[in-house]
Amino acid sequence: MSEITEDINKLKEDEIDLIEVFRKIWDGRKIIYICVGISFVVGLIISLVSPKEYKSEVTLLVETGSGSGAMTGLLQQFGGLAGINLGAGSGEDALTPELYPSIIKSTPFLLGVMGQKVTETKYDSTLRVEEFLSRHTRSGIGSIFLGYTIGLPGKIIGWIKGKPKQVEMNNVISNKIPFKLSPEQSGIAGTLAERIKAKPGESASTLIISVEMQDPVVAAQLVDSVVKSLTGYIIEYRTQKAKVDLKFVQDRHDEAEHKYIKAQRTLAAFKDQNKNIILASALTTEQNLQAEYSLAFNVYNTLSQQLEQAKMKVQEKTPVFKVMDPAKVPLQKSKPRTSLILLGMVFCGGLVGITAAFGRLFLKKFN
Repeated sequence: MSEITEDINKLKEDEIDLIEVFRKIWDGRKIIYICVGISFVVGLIISLVSPKEYKSEVTLLVETGSGSGAMTGLLQQFGGLAGINLGAGSGEDALTPELYPSIIKSTPFLLGVMGQKVTETKYDSTLRVEEFLSRHTRSGIGSIFLGYTIGLPGKIIGWIKGKPKQVEMNNVISNKIPFKLSPEQSGIAGTLAERIKAKPGESASTLIISVEMQDPVVAAQLVDSVVKSLTGYIIEYRTQKAKVDLKFVQDRHDEAEHKYIKAQRTLAAFKDQNKNIILASALTTEQNLQAEYSLAFNVYNTLSQQLEQAKMKVQEKTPVFKVMDPAKVPLQKSKPRTSLILLGMVFCGGLVGITAAFGRLFLKKFN
């Protein structure tokens, strides 16, 4: 019975403490109102001053199957090639759709995008993406604050050393690894990587690529360029080995064709010159030329089949991409989100006000 009574007394004390907390908050409501009001105004200023961002998206349908069965059926339509096995030696593709976002974030890919040209709407001028990001893109308040607080020593050192020599983007892209970038170009590449996003769509075979820029037209242009660069990169990766094999077979085929034509002409010329001659030496020479011709023809015929196989292999390895939802010029800004900024600032202002109210009571208690 005594334990129940103690629990009831503790519950009453907790209720009394909770009521006391609300009473103290109510007593300090003026401070809370002031903090909330100031935070609301600050949030409104941040929302108005922050640069507008626009997002453009593309939904891409990615082929995941190899399609070797269909290509084998197509080869069977070319009589004499039905016995060639295209699927032999083909393993699982290492470049899966899950790696596409990593490709977009890679330095070579970003440098390629930085070198592409876009047309911005404010001045109706055409310039490279690198130039647009450095000249026509404003920094947010957060970046400016961090740059002149935590990053201030670095800025001072940079002012003392002077502006580093700018490296031409064309030279950077054409040079072999390692890339030599200036600090400014490295920063622009990092900024571009943050502005390009890639995520899986509703199904495993779809990919959503988005670009966020401060110009809606540039955002639409750039996301289209990113999609073309990505599909080109993947096609080049998938078909690289097959194209090397095709080039090798093509060279051997050209050599065999040259030898075949030469042997054919040599045999025909010998027969024309020795029509009525039945000497044993002439017959032996003719037999040797005929054997050389037959060998050259067999090699040429075999390489012709292999050449068709190599061409089909390139076609088989070439993935198919379909743009389900093309790039569009965004009509509404994606950032800043005024409602979220105001809500967050009001919440922070309320916390600061409550803390200040309790702090004032705490100081009064010890004074």
